[in-house]
Amino acid sequence: MNRIHIIYEYDAIIEKLAEDIKNSDFKVQYFLKLLNLKSSFFYKKIREKRFTSEELKLISKDLYPDEFQDYKEELINKLIEKSRQEIKEGKVSNFEDILQESKIKYGIL
Repeated sequence: MNRIHIIYEYDAIIEKLAEDIKNSDFKVQYFLKLLNLKSSFFYKKIREKRFTSEELKLISKDLYPDEFQDYKEELINKLIEKSRQEIKEGKVSNFEDILQESKIKYGIL
């Protein structure tokens, strides 16, 4: 996915956000508390379509739970694959060595 596509996709998500919130299983009060916003400011954000990416990340977990779960699984799988690749390349550390270094660093010895 290229950056231009992502930008337009983001605009489409913001455009549909008010409707998704309205049609969700959650009351608006839940999102107000989740985002720590007063209702007037929340509705202004909806009207002006001015949610930050961090706010969307918080909201998305509850608005789109299936997609969020898919995203988490995909991310975990990518991290596991990256770890496997690093192991194949020999980019590993001995646990005992790391433990010893940590003890020295934090003065536990």
